[in-house]
Amino acid sequence: MVCCTIIAALLALLINPFAMLRADPLAWRLSAPEQAPTSPTGRAASRIASVAHAIDGWRFLVNNEPNLRLHLMAAAAVLVAGFLIEVTAADWRWLILAIIAVFVAEALNTAVEQACNAVSREFHPAIKAAKDVAAWGVLFAALGALLIGASVFAPYLGGSTVAVGESFVVPICRAAS
Repeated sequence: MVCCTIIAALLALLINPFAMLRADPLAWRLSAPEQAPTSPTGRAASRIASVAHAIDGWRFLVNNEPNLRLHLMAAAAVLVAGFLIEVTAADWRWLILAIIAVFVAEALNTAVEQACNAVSREFHPAIKAAKDVAAWGVLFAALGALLIGASVFAPYLGGSTVAVGESFVVPICRAAS
């Protein structure tokens, strides 16, 4: 995923000078956008406005995405369990990384869905494919977070570990006797 992001950024840098040659930089849009309100001037005001937009995005996610609320509850449960069990700093890093990955995937999924809905509400195979791929990204991140959580919490909950190779350890939960 990081490679794709880097490649996309490099392509954008290469294409940007040519995009400036177009007569209308918004030619790709279906219709002309409404006039946006004037934004504050100055660097500090611009940064504050950026943070305000990010907070608006968070509010939109929380208010409109039921799956994000499920992810929030799961993250809260993991955080509480981590504090109760007193996981190590190294384990906290993994748990926080997993939580962030799921939230980022959910945010990108919602962004793709909203962009697709802005283009057309009618069925189109390409729009369905874009939404399905974005949804798969969330599912994959959530499954990865589940595996990370299981590997972090298993040793604390009476599980043991079995060495597999020199540097890779797989947790194995003991069966209740």
